[in-house]
Amino acid sequence: MSQNRNRTDSNDSDDDSSVSNWAVAGLVGLAGLAIGAGAYYISSSSSSQAEEQKKKEERERAEARQREQARQEAEYQGGYSGWNLLTNVACAVGSAIMGSQMSAAAPAEPVVVVPDNPVITNMNALLHDIYVRYIALKDKEFEEHYNVFKTIFYRLHEEMKVADKYYNRYSSTVQFAGSHYDRLRINKPDEFDMDIIIGLPVNLKEAPNPANSDIVLEPKAPGFIQLKAGTQFQNLPKRDGADWVINRTAHEWLDERNYLLRSKFTDWFKSVVNKAMNSFPAHSSLAGRRVMNVDGIPYTLRLSSSGPAITLIIENSRGFRLDVDLVPALKFPKERWPICRPYRKVPDNCNHHDIFMVVPKPMKGGLNRYDTDRSWRIAMHLQERDIMHASENMRQAIRLIKKLRDSQGLNKIASYYIKTIFYHEAMARQYEPHFWRNSPSYLFNIMVKRFIEHLESGEIAYFWNKENNLIGHIERSTLTGYANKLKKLVPILDDPSKYKQAARYLLTESQFKEYNGKFLHI
Repeated sequence: MSQNRNRTDSNDSDDDSSVSNWAVAGLVGLAGLAIGAGAYYISSSSSSQAEEQKKKEERERAEARQREQARQEAEYQGGYSGWNLLTNVACAVGSAIMGSQMSAAAPAEPVVVVPDNPVITNMNALLHDIYVRYIALKDKEFEEHYNVFKTIFYRLHEEMKVADKYYNRYSSTVQFAGSHYDRLRINKPDEFDMDIIIGLPVNLKEAPNPANSDIVLEPKAPGFIQLKAGTQFQNLPKRDGADWVINRTAHEWLDERNYLLRSKFTDWFKSVVNKAMNSFPAHSSLAGRRVMNVDGIPYTLRLSSSGPAITLIIENSRGFRLDVDLVPALKFPKERWPICRPYRKVPDNCNHHDIFMVVPKPMKGGLNRYDTDRSWRIAMHLQERDIMHASENMRQAIRLIKKLRDSQGLNKIASYYIKTIFYHEAMARQYEPHFWRNSPSYLFNIMVKRFIEHLESGEIAYFWNKENNLIGHIERSTLTGYANKLKKLVPILDDPSKYKQAARYLLTESQFKEYNGKFLHI
């Protein structure tokens, strides 16, 4: 392994250029366009079209390096507020929504340059070119999807406030979640996930005697809890006076034993979304569809339910489609973590958030219907994102593994399972501060092998509670088949002379046929 690492990370000029190309393709916000705009110009003194094209490409690479440097400096200096223009737009949307807050951690996506004639001489160069060509989101496409999203979501959120007084008072924070939030989205920017945090009209802190708290957190299966209302919550009808008109909504979520029912909470949230949707004009010919124009283009709107989320589906006649998952969540102060002993303490570098969340996702395999109706899933999105903070090439490695999964048809492996493997690796490497600065090919090699180990063992432990095996529900024969597929890639990764063959695994059959015919010729 050390020999391979030395060869992969050698100081020859080809390898250095490919590694720098990865920096160009690093994760950068759309505000980079503004950073580079002042420096961009077209020289009128070029002697030929070829020279002009060469200069243009050099400028684009320099601008991309500027954007990446600005992004890294902002990230190292303390978080995610105001990295880029996209973040500022998202904050403006949130601040305009009648008292609620839009999290500053808006999705920042890559600005990349796709070369017409790539120089592919080693594994790093190959991975870089596949990344910019088949993995990274395309700037114009992301801009279009984000513009449609923010325009329609702003209107929907406003209407939800009008439709329900409790939502108007207690929808305290709206924040991005999922792969866009983590800056790990690949292929197409056609899905957004939004966590909408709903407040409760009681004290969320734990009392000196936990049993006397306004909300008691009762652990169930690893990753799930039940929420039991304390005395103050139960007494809302007597306590609240005029506020009872609004706060009775939360009181109605309780069952006969004063547990907060996930099912009733979800039904209430979906009713608010449905009421808000009814404020949009009806489609003239499609029953159940609503319409909204964005920049003069009509988009049809419809709703679909899945799990704890209600999905807003946005489409137009040109083939555009965007799915926006709206997930209601409750928050609790970080002092109430960990819930009980099996749970991991929040690592020091992830502990600057004041809250953790729970979402209304039912627990599978419960002993009775109460386990299903009362269960809430723990959501540590904020803390998990911090594990990836300032992690250099970790995100590129995750994206490559996700692309490998998709191309090899490992359909039962969720993106969260892949991220969890990286969370464990980050903790194992916490005393190796430069590990994630290794070249993408080196990290990809290591993490493919780690992925195979987990598939062969049949276990990916939930990061926050190792008693929960995330892939325990998948048949071992399926996992073994997945591992055998990936094992064929290992000799290629270990032999630098075979680097071109890696494209057969990272690309679909049709993609490889096109790519090989244009560039590899193997």
